[in-house]
Amino acid sequence: MRSFPRNPMTDGMAWSGFDRAAAGVAGGADAVFHAIGVSRAVVDRPGMQVPFRQYVAYFETMARLSGDLDFGHRFGLRSRADRSGIPGHLILNARRFRDGLRDLARTLPTLAEGLSIELVEDRDPPALIWSIAPNVGDATQFMRFVPAYVMRMAQAHRGAQWRPKQILSTLPPPRRPKLHASQFGCPLVFHAQINAIEIERRDLYGVKRGVDRHVHALLASYADYLLTKAPRSDNIRDAVASAIRDGLAQGCHDFDFVVRRLGMSRRTLQRRIAAAETTFSVIRDDVRFDLATFMLADSDLSISEIACRLGYSEIASFSHAFVRRFGRSPRQVRSRGMRAA
Repeated sequence: MRSFPRNPMTDGMAWSGFDRAAAGVAGGADAVFHAIGVSRAVVDRPGMQVPFRQYVAYFETMARLSGDLDFGHRFGLRSRADRSGIPGHLILNARRFRDGLRDLARTLPTLAEGLSIELVEDRDPPALIWSIAPNVGDATQFMRFVPAYVMRMAQAHRGAQWRPKQILSTLPPPRRPKLHASQFGCPLVFHAQINAIEIERRDLYGVKRGVDRHVHALLASYADYLLTKAPRSDNIRDAVASAIRDGLAQGCHDFDFVVRRLGMSRRTLQRRIAAAETTFSVIRDDVRFDLATFMLADSDLSISEIACRLGYSEIASFSHAFVRRFGRSPRQVRSRGMRAA
């Protein structure tokens, strides 16, 4: 298991759907977010960071205000891979189940630094073993959420009928353990020494048909790129850059996509970018060229594929822009095995 940062954070994409889930409680989402000291503006905002402790507090607060002691479990069962950022998109586009699970475990820190998952294959049966950062307050509801969330991510690859072999939990049993077991479709073991989702070994070799290996390769390279980046700040330039990076992974990189992603009007975003003494085109070019040099050095994607994924209609346009930027062609950078400066 990886070590946790001293003050683990969560990205705005980790909060997707949290406001809608809170709509039915007394006072609505405003009451829930006020109780945990978090602005609702964080929801679906890539690059906006909130302490993991407050993320965990959301689950406990929702259970208390809604009167639903199974909230964490139910909320996990409503999870969707296509609303779970890069980890979700990777498992949707992985060809082999094992690769999808490894991707999920590797990239979850891009959403929630306080959650660690590892695929352990040298045990029988194999398992996704997980843990959370210490000193985050009462985490019962969050710990009920995680197995349900992970099962839904796995089902995005293997289909809705897939079930774990067994689930181990360090928690005591919930109020209705038989209901939980029926919803998971597998045995549950409570008061266990570890938190784990056990998997049939043969399932690891399952193959998903019809996925685009180039899309998965791009997403994997993009995930590696994110994991090597310094923690993102809250200034507008970094928020725009983060939105552009997410957009490129999904085939979008225009201004309107960033406006929607950041939840601002066009005029407000233009004004804030201008106040930062830059332009949208400059930020987008910085992101594209940074990602381009990373992929040239650390992926097997062809130069034409990289150009296409970065939004260039022709490889010649990409190559000319790259040479203007760095004084070397993409092919020269790749052949020398170096990063453009």
